[in-house]
Amino acid sequence: MKTIVIHSIHPGEGKTKVAKELAGYLQLQGHSTLLADLDFVTDPARRALGLPSTPNLEDLLEEITRQSKINPFFNINFSEEQMNQYLLTHNSGLKVLSSENAKYLASDERIAEKLTVVVRSLKKLPYDYLIIDTDSSARDYNQAIIQEADHVLIVTDNFRYSVKDLRHYVMKMHDIGFSTLNFKIVLNKVPNPLQVSIEELEQESGLKVIGIIPVLTKGTKAATMQTEDINLTVAEPDKNPEFLQAVKDVLAAL
Repeated sequence: MKTIVIHSIHPGEGKTKVAKELAGYLQLQGHSTLLADLDFVTDPARRALGLPSTPNLEDLLEEITRQSKINPFFNINFSEEQMNQYLLTHNSGLKVLSSENAKYLASDERIAEKLTVVVRSLKKLPYDYLIIDTDSSARDYNQAIIQEADHVLIVTDNFRYSVKDLRHYVMKMHDIGFSTLNFKIVLNKVPNPLQVSIEELEQESGLKVIGIIPVLTKGTKAATMQTEDINLTVAEPDKNPEFLQAVKDVLAAL
């Protein structure tokens, strides 16, 4: 399994869009893929998951909490059958660990350890790819998730304040002992020539830009919580050929 974590420095930069489209494309191309939404901070109405609200991440975390009363976190294990109880299935075959708005989890002093159990349990499942969507904080639980990744994609734009904050984020990761050799940048829209160039962005951040995911074209249908279906733009190649090619390019770069 290859584990790809999708992260950003600011909220609303397109992490969920990138995560679900990468996962959807891989699944539609015949790769067994698992999409894990580990963002329990963002309002779920803003997520384009469109799947039932349960089972979800919170249910799994509650079970981990129960087990932690008799076992240390490092000794908590789930079988494939047990983990499948917490996964939803899209009609493309894509498996999804969904998440609801549960901001209180961020104040759980053991949340980093619990999410480490989640990610390591997911990585034991028989899939080709695990795509993980995170929230935009630099909290310890996101650092625990990133530590389990083969690739970390930072979704951002090329506005000056974004570049400055990204540079500070990378420096902070280095200060606490993280290597960023597996970090890459994905731009969330075609760069504005009046802002920082790709070359300058790479130089200032020390990270390589591996792709540009354009803004979705108008008329793309929106997912709703009633459809029980993820709006996969990659499933409509005739309507969004440039978008599909951009997704291909990002995966090819990995």
